[in-house]
Amino acid sequence: MLNTIFHLAKKDLLLFVADKRAIALTFLLPVAMITIFYFAFGGSPQDGNNPVVALIMSDLDSTEASQRFIGELDSLKGLRLDQATSEAGSRNAVAEGKRAAALIIHPGFGDSLALGSSLPLEVLYDSGRPMEFGIISQLLYAAVGNFAGESQGKARAKKQMMETFGMDEVTVEGLMAQMSGSGGDAQPAPPFSVREVVGERDNDFSLIQAVAGTAVMLLLFSVAGMGSGLLMEREAGTLKKLLYAPISPISILGGKFASTLLLSVAQLVLMFVFAALAFGLDLSRNLPALGLMIVATAAVCASLGMLLASVSRTRKQLDGFSTILILTMSAIGGSMMPVVFMPVLFQKLAVGTVNHWSIQGFYDIYWRNLPISAVLDNAGVLFGLAALMMAISAYFFKRNLVRLL
Repeated sequence: MLNTIFHLAKKDLLLFVADKRAIALTFLLPVAMITIFYFAFGGSPQDGNNPVVALIMSDLDSTEASQRFIGELDSLKGLRLDQATSEAGSRNAVAEGKRAAALIIHPGFGDSLALGSSLPLEVLYDSGRPMEFGIISQLLYAAVGNFAGESQGKARAKKQMMETFGMDEVTVEGLMAQMSGSGGDAQPAPPFSVREVVGERDNDFSLIQAVAGTAVMLLLFSVAGMGSGLLMEREAGTLKKLLYAPISPISILGGKFASTLLLSVAQLVLMFVFAALAFGLDLSRNLPALGLMIVATAAVCASLGMLLASVSRTRKQLDGFSTILILTMSAIGGSMMPVVFMPVLFQKLAVGTVNHWSIQGFYDIYWRNLPISAVLDNAGVLFGLAALMMAISAYFFKRNLVRLL
């Protein structure tokens, strides 16, 4: 018995060692995932990979004081500052989901700073991105306090001493200089007004995130399993019979893609219907846009399943390819964690994932209340990726699968 177990174990090990791709995936997968999550959460404090949030702003004051304040903001670590040419540009950037928040410096900023009055600063934000806005708020409060706290405190004290006690300006400044030397300055952090750009919404943000993010990730795993049907059919001899029929390899691949596409659409529809029935997701918001995004998402996921099956020679390879690729895309693309907590490099890489374009499209429909025209770009990218992956799949299908029959 022990001798049998030994020989069976030896046979399995020899087969495993002979499959170099399976070896690489088995040992590289844990290393790759550890590396991805390490850098996705910011890396080490010394490597400069700190999370960065973007703030768009409009300077309507255009004074020397406002420019100095902008320079103060621009020097903050963790904040990327983009400037819009108008208030409407900043507002639209937030309303369309391009930025989590916008800062408006209204006219009179320089005068208010000199007089010690409230600063005409307004922050517009998207409540659907609370984590990003929370980081931005903390950075802004600190920046405003450091920049304006001391000057406003002195301006208020100077004005009060001159009006209440009738002191001249030279005397007041002399007294304030002495107070400054003894550490008696008050440095209040002036508040700024905060206002949400988009009004009350019917759908809950957490629900939209859960449905969109989870649906795409689970669908990717599902289609990978569906794609493995090509390998199973080859192992069972079904593909050989189909080719002897004769049926072209492209027809076989196309038929498998069609069935996977239909199942993917059905799976996505089921997920959204369940969210509507169980949690109250308002599906009637924009049905044409929802249908377009579901078909586009299903198409790109189905094509990815065909690609994975076509480039893999064994089901073990397919499992390895699909696991590392899907988990990587889900981590970077926003299914697992907010993109804002990733380094700038990973935020740029996110646009190359299926998850990113699909999730953002569903956000535009159910959170930002945008029309179908707003999701055409997202759907176009997904359909383009689907076409590209199917073209690559056709090449590898004929080369790796059919040739091995």
